[in-house]
Amino acid sequence: MIGLVSLIQPVAPLFVMTLATGSALAAIAMRRSFLITVLICLVGLIGALLALPWMAHSAAVAPMFADGALSVGFAGVILLTSILILVIAASYWRDATAEPREEYPLLLLVGTIGAVTVALGINFIPLFIGLETLTLAMIGMIAYPRWRPEALEAALKYLVLSGMSSALLLLGLGLVDLATGHLSLAAVQHASGTAMLLLPALGLIIVGAGFKLSVVPFHIWVPDVYAGAPAPSAAFLATIPKIAVIAVVARLLFADATIPPTLGLAMTIAGVASMLVGNLLALLQQNLKRILGYSSIAQLGYVLVALLAAGALGRSALLFFVAMYSVTVIGAFGVLSALSVAESDRDQDRVGDIRGLFWRHPLIAGILTLALLSLAGIPPALGFMAKMYVMAAGVHSHLRVLIATMVVSSVIGLFYYLRVIIAMTQAPDSADAHAEGRLSLPGNAAIGLIGAVILGFGIMPQPLLSLLKAVFHS
Repeated sequence: MIGLVSLIQPVAPLFVMTLATGSALAAIAMRRSFLITVLICLVGLIGALLALPWMAHSAAVAPMFADGALSVGFAGVILLTSILILVIAASYWRDATAEPREEYPLLLLVGTIGAVTVALGINFIPLFIGLETLTLAMIGMIAYPRWRPEALEAALKYLVLSGMSSALLLLGLGLVDLATGHLSLAAVQHASGTAMLLLPALGLIIVGAGFKLSVVPFHIWVPDVYAGAPAPSAAFLATIPKIAVIAVVARLLFADATIPPTLGLAMTIAGVASMLVGNLLALLQQNLKRILGYSSIAQLGYVLVALLAAGALGRSALLFFVAMYSVTVIGAFGVLSALSVAESDRDQDRVGDIRGLFWRHPLIAGILTLALLSLAGIPPALGFMAKMYVMAAGVHSHLRVLIATMVVSSVIGLFYYLRVIIAMTQAPDSADAHAEGRLSLPGNAAIGLIGAVILGFGIMPQPLLSLLKAVFHS
């Protein structure tokens, strides 16, 4: 028994979620109940979150998984994010009685298993398996409302993007194995930079990661996928895979204080392009999901600034910004989920749909306003402090071009964020009227909690900073 416990402890969160997945499958096979399936998945996610500290204090060593503070911390952020999305998704799908709903929370749980595997992996084998598990689950989540042609198109586009990303990533991993004889992250970190095959191998891996992060020029079709996916799936897509890939990139970059000049230049170009292209193209959109899709491209440009910033300040800025981005994006998509009807032909995702929202649902409109202000970096929302932190890290590391681009792109972003906020104060447009969902207590509670976090930590960010430093030991 002691031997079994010592075997499970290094992978305890993955074990708990796998057990919950099997339990949910068994429950669905015996009797279809959306509530029971959601509860099993929720217990699995909460159990995995509680198992993280136990895993971190494991005396045994898992050969393919990390137990460092950075990996465990990112896994915790993924699990917290998944719990919030699951609650919002349960509210979104609760009235869809004409179609089976039980598989949706199961897909979300499987996707989270893949993301946590990526965040904890120190070997390219679990990293690739985790990415593919995450991708396949997301394709199912995007295409779940199969009565919507846009959802099927979005899933097909994401499948093509993921296939291209996986092919490039696999080719890069093969070259890494040829160049170093190993498939561990440590082998890449300590390999000679002059190895003939190592440079193209790292280039292919970076391109594969670029598709997952949706940075320019690898952002093609990403806004289309956001627009076609149901709102909870779009929230999952905008946060979970990005956090997982950022965890891997952060481990690679923060393991060594110096970043190779070629890699630094490539990340700088991608960061500048992402910030400008994301914000400029968002100006032309009338669909809220597409706006948030282009906004996420710009936000990932800000993440690249934090990744390039050296030292403890850059690391702290990255963690703070990722936490802000996750909770803010979930809040924005959570509002769209609360207003939408799952059985409808589309979500309440057009600017015309939210005209007059302040007069119909003032609390929900206030939370969406907070989320948009946070993404724009306007006080007192949390995003203001997050952007200031990233800028401070960039200034400290003399990233002048990136900081200048960040300032210009943030000003551009104000226009489309404020346009959406102004629309919520205007009179409703009857021509754009669409079926509106019933707001549920759990969904409202989750969205309300997110709004309180955005406003509370925006006014007093020090408790969040202290919490992140305690969790990540930064």
